[in-house]
Amino acid sequence: LAFKSQQSCTTLGVLHSKCVNFSAAMRAGMTAIALLGLGATMSASAPSLRHARGKFDDWEAPDDTKRLVASSALTQIYDEVMQNSGAHGRELRVMEAAMDASYKALPKNRHGLLSRNAAAYLVHKSIMQVHHLNIRGLGPSPADAHDKASDDSGNVLQTSAPEMLQALFETQQAGRGFSLRDAAALGVMLYQLVMDNSVTIMFEALRTLALFGALPKDEAFTLPTLVNIIYAWQWLHRHTWETEWNLLMTHMQEPTHAMDEFGKLAMNLAEAKLYRERNTRNPFKAKTFSVAETEWLVQEAVKGMGKWQDDDCKAMKRYLRHLDPEDDGRVPLNLVYDQPVAKDAHGEQIFRFSESQDYLRSVGALDEYMPSEPQVLVSNYLLGPANCYRSTALHTFCCLNECDAVLGEVERIVGGPSAAPHVLVPLLGNITSSSMDEAHSLSQVLVQKLSAISVQNGGSVPLHGRLFAQWLHFAFPYECPYPHVTQKDLAGNTLMTSYFRGHSNSSANWTDEEILLFAEENAQLNITLRAIVCIAFMLLAVVAMYNQIRVALRRARSVQKDMRVFDIEKCS
Repeated sequence: LAFKSQQSCTTLGVLHSKCVNFSAAMRAGMTAIALLGLGATMSASAPSLRHARGKFDDWEAPDDTKRLVASSALTQIYDEVMQNSGAHGRELRVMEAAMDASYKALPKNRHGLLSRNAAAYLVHKSIMQVHHLNIRGLGPSPADAHDKASDDSGNVLQTSAPEMLQALFETQQAGRGFSLRDAAALGVMLYQLVMDNSVTIMFEALRTLALFGALPKDEAFTLPTLVNIIYAWQWLHRHTWETEWNLLMTHMQEPTHAMDEFGKLAMNLAEAKLYRERNTRNPFKAKTFSVAETEWLVQEAVKGMGKWQDDDCKAMKRYLRHLDPEDDGRVPLNLVYDQPVAKDAHGEQIFRFSESQDYLRSVGALDEYMPSEPQVLVSNYLLGPANCYRSTALHTFCCLNECDAVLGEVERIVGGPSAAPHVLVPLLGNITSSSMDEAHSLSQVLVQKLSAISVQNGGSVPLHGRLFAQWLHFAFPYECPYPHVTQKDLAGNTLMTSYFRGHSNSSANWTDEEILLFAEENAQLNITLRAIVCIAFMLLAVVAMYNQIRVALRRARSVQKDMRVFDIEKCS
């Protein structure tokens, strides 16, 4: 009975409340320590907490489309080019000539042919060089292409069409690889697919405008009508009028920037055509265009838009270089955000810097080596998706990659996948670019870094590796983008040195050990500051823990004392 009474006193009396206070004190102590540790972690990862935005709040990241292409169209294009190469003889010769130097320089597999990755790189680069457009969806791994690409009707997403064409080649070659002719044929097929798709959408635009009564019945189109057709044609690349007809009517009155640019280009092409035919056209008849001439005009607009819009890219490059305080291809983000809208001599907007910091980070256009002072990488920014005229899910028009010309010259002279530093130094020292008035000799630091790359690779420098790509960025900061480790954007595009090169897994496994330290002193300073911050938080955590333990021990002694007094007075 005495035991039960003591147990009840112990359970329900002073001891219980003291135990509760003791547990609460320990939980509070652990919570404080956890919060301090979280604060230290957050301070170490400060760059991810910055979310600066430009002063243009209406900007939105470019989205993606889900347009489809018939599987039979892919097979038809493949058979047409492979079985009737004579009809595409000129296109194949042009593409082979553009690919020749790079093909010889790219590493080959055991069969003496290009791997899938190398072929994708070569085709993408060469189409950009010859036709000035970017092919999207040409990725290194076709493993899931069929799973993610097709629907019940036998159609495939346009972004998966290049992968499936590439897979057709691999099937025919039994996985041995790609020859120069194979790569050239794939390039011709993809370009033909772009042109066929453009014509298909043109007829869709004609049907849409005819439905709204916006076309003459005699199908003789004046220049203003022709521009409206081009507007609708460009709009229908990314929209469907059945569900967005109100938006179509709005944009026909107030065209988007891409619609306006294509309209200007089409007007320029049409007027040039009229001038060339001034002696053969009837001067007493209105200047009109037939459906066949409109089809020709659409194809010419696709061919010419790459160079047409690259003028804006060059203007933007000059503008950003003027802002660069160190002339190293980097502009402080705050300075970029302070810039007004850039306009041409006629007062029309050319460009504006409106992307958020989060978006710039996601596309690899930010240098956050110093987290408190982020900088825009000029070459990466220029090649980013925000500066592209997104025509379809299959292709887009972006700023031309000037680094391809630099590397192409190296490939042409070297003629192999690697070269020794004593060959590359004089060669690269004599190369000029649009940002250079004349060739300049390489700095001693760059020469040393090139030698360091060769030491890691048996005395030669691989021309298509990350290290040399990074070296080129420091040697030609306005032409060659910084090669970030490959990642994907929300639409599934692989973010590489050229934004739209892939759709699947990384084409190269690059590790942190391959990063060249071009700013050792700054790196040491940055590490030291971070170390000081971490030590400070650790000391605060230790002090907090000590205080909590001391309070807990004091309360424990008080509990023991209360227990003894309670037992004597109440439970004796």
